[in-house]
Amino acid sequence: YKAMFIAKRQKMRGTLEPSSEDCTTCMWNSPPGSPEYVLISFWGAFHGRTFGSLSTTHSKSIHKLDIPAMPWPCAHFPQYKYPLAENERENAEEDKKALASVEEIIHYHKKRGRDVAGVVVEPIQSEGGDNHASSEFFQGLQKICKKNGVYLCLDEVQTGCGATGKFWAHEWFNLPEPPDCVSFSKKMYLGGYYHTEELKPQATYRI
Repeated sequence: YKAMFIAKRQKMRGTLEPSSEDCTTCMWNSPPGSPEYVLISFWGAFHGRTFGSLSTTHSKSIHKLDIPAMPWPCAHFPQYKYPLAENERENAEEDKKALASVEEIIHYHKKRGRDVAGVVVEPIQSEGGDNHASSEFFQGLQKICKKNGVYLCLDEVQTGCGATGKFWAHEWFNLPEPPDCVSFSKKMYLGGYYHTEELKPQATYRI
């Protein structure tokens, strides 16, 4: 999350060097040093229980109860009918509904000066109920992110390391480009993330 926020702010600032105002205001948790960027996550998602990631978790209330949260938006995740072959039209409409909700959130916050820095999504919602989405959904999501200057983070903590028959579950989606960020942990015996060159921190002591 931090890498997406830092990269977004550096792009908006147009320079790697923060201003004295940036350095002062961040100490007071105020803009411009602490910009009012947001992350989009999805209903049913689980991205962890630590304080920052908890604001993008929407699977069980017990994880979030009594904990202050970031005012970050939550988008609709496709809810498919099965068997898939008998419900193609309905499921395609679910894809459209979910993608429309993402685009609507991006535009809503942009109008209010709170740009969306990134979208975080699981290839398969695991703890949230074994919820799947189509290749068309993920391709459309990446297209929306690219069009709006929003980073796309694939959370592969549950699905990575061969759990779906490919090393990364998002390899099934035939994305035109790699996602901006791929996070991993648990069965990998360590936690971390892969990222594009654009998300590479340009200074030490940042992540």
